[in-house]
Amino acid sequence: MTFAQAATDEGLFTRLKDNTVLDHWEIPFGEWADQTVDWIATNMKTPLNWIEQPFQWLIDALVGRGFGIEGFRFPGLANISWVWVVLGMFLLASLVRNVKVGFFVGGALTICGILGNAYWIETARTIGFIAVAVILCVIIGIPIGIMSGRFDGIWQVVRPVLDAMQVVHSFVYMLPFIFFWGIGEVSATMVTMIFALPPLIRLTNLGIRQVPGDVVEASRAYGASELRVLTDVQLPLARPAIMTGINQTLLLAISMLGIAAIMGAGGLGRLLFRALSNQDVGLAASAGLAFFLVAVVLDRMSQREGDGTNLFRRIHQAWAHRRDPEALLPEADDENVTIYKQADRYAPIDSKELAPMGTTLVGAVAALVAVFLPWTANAGKMSAFGRREDQELPGETFNGFEVSGGSWFGIIVAILAIFVIAAVVSAWRSPGRGPRWLTADGAVIGSIAILMLAAAHLLAGTFFLANDAGTGSGVILAVIGGAVATAGAFLWIRQADHTPLHPLSADVALGRVIGVGIAVLVLIVGMFSGWSFDGRQDVVVTPELQAQIDELRAEAQANPADAGPIAARLSALMAQAQASGAVVTDGISDEGTRFGVWTTLAGLVALAATLVSSGVFGRDERNQWIWSSVTAGIGAGIVVIPMAWIATHVRSADPNYVSGVGSFLALLAGAFIVASTMSVLSEFRRSRVYDDEGGPDVVEVRTAARDEIEVPV
Repeated sequence: MTFAQAATDEGLFTRLKDNTVLDHWEIPFGEWADQTVDWIATNMKTPLNWIEQPFQWLIDALVGRGFGIEGFRFPGLANISWVWVVLGMFLLASLVRNVKVGFFVGGALTICGILGNAYWIETARTIGFIAVAVILCVIIGIPIGIMSGRFDGIWQVVRPVLDAMQVVHSFVYMLPFIFFWGIGEVSATMVTMIFALPPLIRLTNLGIRQVPGDVVEASRAYGASELRVLTDVQLPLARPAIMTGINQTLLLAISMLGIAAIMGAGGLGRLLFRALSNQDVGLAASAGLAFFLVAVVLDRMSQREGDGTNLFRRIHQAWAHRRDPEALLPEADDENVTIYKQADRYAPIDSKELAPMGTTLVGAVAALVAVFLPWTANAGKMSAFGRREDQELPGETFNGFEVSGGSWFGIIVAILAIFVIAAVVSAWRSPGRGPRWLTADGAVIGSIAILMLAAAHLLAGTFFLANDAGTGSGVILAVIGGAVATAGAFLWIRQADHTPLHPLSADVALGRVIGVGIAVLVLIVGMFSGWSFDGRQDVVVTPELQAQIDELRAEAQANPADAGPIAARLSALMAQAQASGAVVTDGISDEGTRFGVWTTLAGLVALAATLVSSGVFGRDERNQWIWSSVTAGIGAGIVVIPMAWIATHVRSADPNYVSGVGSFLALLAGAFIVASTMSVLSEFRRSRVYDDEGGPDVVEVRTAARDEIEVPV
């Protein structure tokens, strides 16, 4: 019995207080992950092998059997005499730091050696494992950090990915890596990289952005190419931040050695793991000493000059600042920084804006009213996919809020309509003073999302419903209201008196184009992925399977003593049938809604709008703002379509019918498209008015002590 059905028998509030209600709203995220992993393991074996090769080669070269080049053979750290390893590390530390650090490194590694040959072999493997992880982090992280620092669009895409890499615990994503590449050093290195990579990208990005703009412009004025600007100006000046990023990456990689040991990697972490498992105090003490010395050695070789803090404090700082490694850089001297704060007076709404604002308001109100009108008749258009009883409901109609009507499609349309109405009212009553997104660009985003969501519900395929299953007047009015609101909002934003807080970049924003292009590729993958997985019993039970079930039931009746084992066999048989016999409907087939097609087409339109907003066809700042708003609106529409589809089936679907990973991919792609526009949209505000009325302007002076003084001018 679904939540909606139960709510008819008991009070709604009573049902909500019962914790079992959560079982009726279960989001099938685990199913999506399982579908994704199974599909990748089955269809992506060659790319998975390609990804594995560089990791395996580096691990073998530095830790395992070594490598040879034209007669020279490097046997691997674990196979070299400990004396040569100590001398090599001494020379390396002397070159990258100084002789004092070199002697410390040599002495520390010597202590690791005299603990015994077994400890030395694991010490060498630990050094090699950390070296592989850090080398790969540098190869991947510094180029991404440089591109993020030079292109805002790329940074808008990379930043949420870094947040996810740092927030999600390594235990969560450990299993897929083991599933794809097995237990061992390859998968352990990959997990270590995911955990340790973000600080390097963040600090490289910050270092590039902190290079003074006048220095960069001066180099360009003297005719330097962009490559020379990067290699001769930006990278040298960003070197302290990049080196700090490498050091933080190394410290986080060291802290992951214990988890790497759980995943089957060798090294001192494995000795510590064995000592804990066997409660061997002697092994733990010796392995712990060697582990500490290796960590100190690698840290001292990579840290900047003049930093004398101890290892434990530095690892603690690295963990504490995983999400904001910028705080570890020396603070800049802001003694002479002056910030000018102008008078808080904004351009009023003029007559040119009133007409399109009114049109937007009318369209949004129509969309809101539409939710209270019938959206479906004689069947539940969306709920019927996941609930049998909704396929034939003769003589009944359902509005946009009801389970068998618009469901979450109607609910989200109502929310968006209220948002657009609030944007119009707020901009009219207090232009420039209301919430940031209750403005012209917010109205464009909300209106486009209304139009796309209502149109998706109207155009969705329902091949299995009876011919007399009708579409209600509510969804048609919602589409019309969304179209009117979109037209009005677009005219409004063209007339709105908005200007950027800072001049936009004069370069074409290729990073944004690349980011939206990647989102379109994700939409294409999502289009061919499953949007629904139907594992209901009447679907997966074939005549042959039913014969086996009947035979087992008859056997259980004939032999009651064996009823328990037979019941277990029946459960296993049904589980296998649901895993292998579920009907998967992708986003392009006629058996489904074809939402994958509509979202992909919308993504292509968003890509075209991004070409305009990124400056490919001109660098006019207002055009960038207008078309960024259009792109964000399309992205929001792409987000709400799979969101409504998922939520509708969470609300009403029969057991064993779940939305597919294709809908989740479409949702992510839409979110990426919206994120790509934020760097432009966040710059635009209502224009300020400067005249002799209304009081003096204000200058805000910030001193080194961060005192703020308001001085009339």
